[in-house]
Amino acid sequence: MKKILLYLLALAPMAAFAQLTSGYYRVQNIKTERYISIVDTRASISGTGKIDLRAIHMLKPFEDSVAYNPATICYVKLEGNNQCDLIGQGLVMSSQIGGRLLNYLEISNNVYQFFGKVSTSGASATKYLGDESYEEWGAEYIVYYPNDNGANPNWHVWPVDQSEHYFGVKPEITATADNSYWSTMYAGFPFRASASTTKIYRVSKVDNDFGVAVITEITSDVPAQTPVLLRCTGATPSDNKLTLLDPNTSATIGDNYLNGNYYCNDVAESTGHRNVKAYNASTMRMLGVDADGKPAFVKSNIQYLPANKCYLAVNASTAPDVLKIMTEAEYETYVTGIEQITTSTTDGTKVIYDLQGRRVQAPSKGLYIVNGKKMIIR
Repeated sequence: MKKILLYLLALAPMAAFAQLTSGYYRVQNIKTERYISIVDTRASISGTGKIDLRAIHMLKPFEDSVAYNPATICYVKLEGNNQCDLIGQGLVMSSQIGGRLLNYLEISNNVYQFFGKVSTSGASATKYLGDESYEEWGAEYIVYYPNDNGANPNWHVWPVDQSEHYFGVKPEITATADNSYWSTMYAGFPFRASASTTKIYRVSKVDNDFGVAVITEITSDVPAQTPVLLRCTGATPSDNKLTLLDPNTSATIGDNYLNGNYYCNDVAESTGHRNVKAYNASTMRMLGVDADGKPAFVKSNIQYLPANKCYLAVNASTAPDVLKIMTEAEYETYVTGIEQITTSTTDGTKVIYDLQGRRVQAPSKGLYIVNGKKMIIR
């Protein structure tokens, strides 16, 4: 992440200055109306004063690309002398760039300019944060430091709240069986659900024999960098608001088979900003629905893991393609009364169907209906 976070994360925090308090903020350019988003952890400042900030992409509109995006959130920690430290996507700026901080200047009420000092040919130069509309490498709009104060240098710094500048969860799937909304999330900040109707879970058990991922509700605060599954209240981010908590918030949630991923910056290697994690169909299952329209973790055909999302880690040799999502109570009811038989007893006297109602002549290991009874073949 290095020097980039110095400037990357530095961009977003300045809002704290208006309230003279540390907290969570989004940074929006006044002219372009775009918001800063951190999509990578690499940047550089050359000996000639050239600054590479192409790890920052600009996003808009708010409801469609910003409201639910953890990459647009930064925690701003004021350090005095019109400087601040920045924390975002699991990264702390000062600890990674030798204590270097960002300068800010308030132009008017909640209008800021941000700048840093660099050395150019032995002389000190001031570089301002600006937002210029251009595309490169097929990526989205990108933030950079202009050489002067003329390229859209003015920014709003909005505190994250429960109203206009809220943070919410956008559902990934709709389970048609009961019209419920579900999503996964991996964020660099701790949080709790703002409403009791939004439920947050960990995956506490994976039963490969029965094809079930058992979920347990997290009733405590959720620490930063905790991969979670959410059952959402509604179909839009504003229905599923979260309350962001102090970055030092900690809690013990128990075993969790979910894993998270921060970045999916799918650009060419030559840019120096490629940051992706390959999807492995043998050891990963993604959130989806099963044949009955119920929520499940399923084998996917994606190439890379999506940003700020989670996958279920599974055993490559034993995991089925689909793992039904069940609460602990649902799981206990589901497995109660299921008999176990071995493949050697599956002779012609038994009428065997899979759970989709299809006749099976030579079943492998798994759950079946055998002579009208639910049984697991081992």
